[in-house]
Amino acid sequence: ATITDNTAFNGGGVYNTAAGTATITSTLVNENTTTSVGGGGIMNFGFLTVAKSNILTNSAPINGGGVNTQPGGVTNINQTSVNNNTSGSAGGGLSNLGTTNLNGSQVRRNTAGAPGGGIASGNNNVSVVNTIIRDNDPDDCNPSAICP
Repeated sequence: ATITDNTAFNGGGVYNTAAGTATITSTLVNENTTTSVGGGGIMNFGFLTVAKSNILTNSAPINGGGVNTQPGGVTNINQTSVNNNTSGSAGGGLSNLGTTNLNGSQVRRNTAGAPGGGIASGNNNVSVVNTIIRDNDPDDCNPSAICP
């Protein structure tokens, strides 16, 4: 599947509500934009699994150019590329205020206007296993302790 060239207030490509459960598999989430807080590609308040997908070249004016996980939300990213996304503030690739788990993925070449070019988190609820996080600007992770 392809989710591309969409614009929304939050969650330019996908918006998963607090009561929602969403699974995205073998999907390109590309060139989506949000006009408000974040989640250029995906905004998640509920339970989200993304597997074997590409989250590329999405943008948000504030947080989470690629994916924005809100308080209470759980985002599982497996065997997925989160690359070349942009945020005007923190979390060029990923912004986390809930729980984010990355496994066998990559977070590369994302850009943010504040620390957390690759991943920005407001808590320590980020798990990174067998995942490449590099080449993000201005840095890979904020706080740096969430990067392996």
